Amino acid sequence: MLMETPGPLAEHPRTGLHKAATALEPNQIGLGGSLFLCRHAEVDNPQQVLYGRLPRFGLTEYGRQQAIEMAGFLAEQDLAAIYVSPLLRARQTARAIQARFPHLKLQADRNLLEVDTSYDGRPLSEIGDFNFYEPLGHPDDETIEMVRDRVLKFVRRAMTRHKGEKIAAVSHGDVVVILHAFYFGFPMELASLRAPNFYPERASVTRYDFPPEGFTLDADRVQISYYDAPFPHTKE
Repeated sequence: MLMETPGPLAEHPRTGLHKAATALEPNQIGLGGSLFLCRHAEVDNPQQVLYGRLPRFGLTEYGRQQAIEMAGFLAEQDLAAIYVSPLLRARQTARAIQARFPHLKLQADRNLLEVDTSYDGRPLSEIGDFNFYEPLGHPDDETIEMVRDRVLKFVRRAMTRHKGEKIAAVSHGDVVVILHAFYFGFPMELASLRAPNFYPERASVTRYDFPPEGFTLDADRVQISYYDAPFPHTKE
């Protein structure tokens, strides 16, 4: 029986996913540290519901293989820390990375959590072309700006703590794309997150290389690179 297996990660050829640090000299890029922001791998969701922040949604077998491939890509880096969203699918993805760095403990951070929304648990068949934000399901749901603020809080704190070092963090698709859009200078609106070919694939890695001074909000001083496994392999 033939089954698909994920291929190795590589820098994606779509130039619109990468951004140069135009205000830096080449030898300054990454001196302040590097963040490898990962999206979790494929999720086991047989009931086809919006799982969001619901517990007990782990990875499929294919997802576990995706996580192993991503961990192999990160194994080439000298990571100083691994941060992770507390949700099961993110923790299982992060454990594959930790297996390559057994001296590091996983550090849970709630600022890496999935978007907080009242849509959780609803069948995907009912919500159709769904998004978290327009309209909000409830006045207490998170907005794009709220997600941006908390992920930037994480990045500021982590890159200050690990200035000059390389760290990995495992989070969720919207969290990853919102940070990506922020550093691209896109408006914090739904259209930015849905720009063609911009949303991160599962088990992808978005790398942020910071300038000598470390964390900054100045996008011209941050280099961004994106990596995924664009073509699945097939084996017996």
